[in-house]
Amino acid sequence: MYQPRFYVCEGASWHGSVEIRALRRRGRTLALEDIFMRWLDHVMESLVWRPSGLVRSLAQLEAKHGLLAQFDVTPQVMGAAAGSRPLTVAELAGGKVVADLRLAVTRENVVVGGLQSIFADPEAVNHYALRRRRWRLPRHRRGTALLLGVSNGDNYYHWMLDALPRWHLAQAAGLGDYDFVLLPAKPARFQEETLDRLKVPARRRLRCSKNMVHQFERLVVPAMPFPVEEVTPWACAWVRSLFPEPGTGPEKLYLARGAGRRRLVNEAELEQALAARGFVIVQAGQMTVAEQAQLLGNARIVVAPHGAVLTNLLFAPTGARLLELFHPLHKNRCYVNLAAACGHHYASLDGTVTNQPGAENLEYRVEVDEVLALVQG
Repeated sequence: MYQPRFYVCEGASWHGSVEIRALRRRGRTLALEDIFMRWLDHVMESLVWRPSGLVRSLAQLEAKHGLLAQFDVTPQVMGAAAGSRPLTVAELAGGKVVADLRLAVTRENVVVGGLQSIFADPEAVNHYALRRRRWRLPRHRRGTALLLGVSNGDNYYHWMLDALPRWHLAQAAGLGDYDFVLLPAKPARFQEETLDRLKVPARRRLRCSKNMVHQFERLVVPAMPFPVEEVTPWACAWVRSLFPEPGTGPEKLYLARGAGRRRLVNEAELEQALAARGFVIVQAGQMTVAEQAQLLGNARIVVAPHGAVLTNLLFAPTGARLLELFHPLHKNRCYVNLAAACGHHYASLDGTVTNQPGAENLEYRVEVDEVLALVQG
C-alpha cells in the first residue's frame, strides 16, 4: 500500500509531500496550457485580415502606399469622348488582393476604393467587405500580377464589360508583361475562351481563393471601366474587336432564359407567338462566346427576359432593336445603358408577379399581345 513521504522544512511555513509536489507540477502544466492558448489566440487573430485605412480611388494613391507608377490612360482610350472620370492604372509594390478579388489593398492594408466589391459604394468605409472578419491565410508570390477579374466575374455581363476592358487599360498604360493574371475563384467557360483570345497562357491564370490574402511583388491595378450599371462605347467596341467573325444568325431573335431563379411562367406561349412571326428561339447561354457573337451579328430585333445573355447586344449591328422583359421586382439599367452605348433602340415591358411574396423564386408573366404590339411597332 502506498505510504506518502513527508518532508519537514525548518523555518518554512509549509510541509512538503508527494501530493503537494504533484499539485505544483499540475499548476505548472496549467500555466503552460494558458501560455499556449494565448499564443494560439494570437496566431489565429493574426490570420483575421483587417483594413488599416481607405483611399477613395486609384488616383489618390501616393508613394507612402507603395505606389511605383500611375498612369491616366483616358486620352488614349476615350479620345475626344473623354469625360471627367479618369481611367487610372496604378502599379503597387507589395500590393494585395483580399479573398476572391473582393478588395484591392496596399502592402499596409489600405483599401483602394472604387474597385472590386466596393466600386459601387461611395461610402465604402461602411461596406460589409471592410467590416467582415474571417481567417485568411497570407500568401506572397514573387513577380508581377494584373488584377483583371472582378468579384462577381462568374457572371457573363460583369466579366465581359467590367473585367475584360481592364486588359485594354493596362495595355494602354504600357504594362503588358505579367507573371499572373488574377481571376475569380469560380471558373467559367466564357472566361477561359476570352483569355484564349487575349493569348494569356494557362500557366499565368491565377484563381484567387476566398481563404487567402494574396500579395505580390508588384500588383497592376486598372480602374473599373465605367460606373456601376453604366456602359461606355469604347468598352463595347474593344470587346467586340476580340470577335471579328462575321454574323451568321437571323434578324429576329428571342433569347430564351430557361431555368433559373427568375422564371417567365408563360415563356412557351410567348415563344410560340414570336416563332409564328419569324423569330428564331435560341438558348444562347449554352453557346460559346464566339457562337453568340456570330448569332447576334445580323440581329435587327431582339426580345429577351432580363438576364446576362443580353450582354451579347454588343455584337449586334448598330441600330438594332431590343425589347427587355422585366420581373417588376427585379430591374436595373444595365441593358438600357448598353443599348445606348451601342447605338441601339431600346424598349422594356414589365410583367406581372405570379407567385407569393417571399417565395424562393421570382415568377412572372407578360401579356403576349403587348409584346407582339411592341415588336411590330
